[in-house]
Amino acid sequence: MVTELKKKVDYYVGLPYTMTIEYCEDQGGYYLASYTELPDLIRTGPTPEEAVKELLVEKPEWFETCLKLGIEIPMPVQNKKYRGKIALRVSPSMHAAVTRIAELEGISLNQ
Repeated sequence: MVTELKKKVDYYVGLPYTMTIEYCEDQGGYYLASYTELPDLIRTGPTPEEAVKELLVEKPEWFETCLKLGIEIPMPVQNKKYRGKIALRVSPSMHAAVTRIAELEGISLNQ
């Protein structure tokens, strides 16, 4: 049973969660390291490196506790691939005006 729990913990530890590091000016200043998808897993330190170190040490224990208590663990946000294309809806008059400006500047509307 313990090995099964360890396998599950190792699985979650290996997932690509999104880490963030913030500087907080409260109480003389400190750094806060956390995961976007895991809002309850937060650690602090006097430097960014210390905050991250504390977070990484706590991460397996946090997952183990969640699994033992039956708390649902969120999955990481999937990294999407972006093509640089945005569909934008505008009024017909705005579309016409922007098209005329593009023509005057000698460029396509997409540029």
